[in-house]
Amino acid sequence: MCLSTDLDTLRRILSMRLVFEGGSGWVSRELIDVLEDYLMERLPVMINDLVEPLGLEASILSDSGCNIFPEEEACNQLVIAELYASEADKPLVYVLYRLIKGENTFEFYLYKIVEKPD
Repeated sequence: MCLSTDLDTLRRILSMRLVFEGGSGWVSRELIDVLEDYLMERLPVMINDLVEPLGLEASILSDSGCNIFPEEEACNQLVIAELYASEADKPLVYVLYRLIKGENTFEFYLYKIVEKPD
């Protein structure tokens, strides 16, 4: 099965960026933890809401990015979504988001979209 939507359109639709920078106190660290928890809880709903009009479904992988894309330099910072055509059993593309979390910084953004190799 092939993807009927081009990758540039998918990039535009799935592009999101969340950035927080604050002081190095406990309040900033707590806010970063809350941001991460909420984002990871809502991300599947957000992505599915964006791709359903295209006849696609998304699934967030719980596996480590390094297990799936070990060749990626930032594999330990990847959050990976698989996009499927409705009722398909194999993904068409992988959507890679990068989550960078530090003492007083949090950044989440679309890293790249990778077509599933045959």
